Amino acid sequence: MHSNISELPEVRFLTSGDVSDADREAARQAVRAALSEVRGVVKEAQVTLSVVDDPALPRPALAQAVVDLNGRRLRAQAAAPDLSESIKLLQDRLAVRAAYLRAG
Repeated sequence: MHSNISELPEVRFLTSGDVSDADREAARQAVRAALSEVRGVVKEAQVTLSVVDDPALPRPALAQAVVDLNGRRLRAQAAAPDLSESIKLLQDRLAVRAAYLRAG
């Protein structure tokens, strides 16, 4: 079976800090894009978005995804100065992990 965007389950979210609905939607689309070429069944996808309100931190925004793909867990995370950048990095890292799984 070839997964595609319409076959992926609803992404579950955990959030903390200043996370908007637009951030959640961007993360949802990032996960779906990263997994769009995955073979198999994505059983579960969870995303954690967190922003720490501390100007002393160089990368206060964190995006993390944990995906159950055919019983195997793929995990990726990224920290950045803002949430939009951490989501983009998360997408790239999750896509790389999915590509390794496809190649293996």
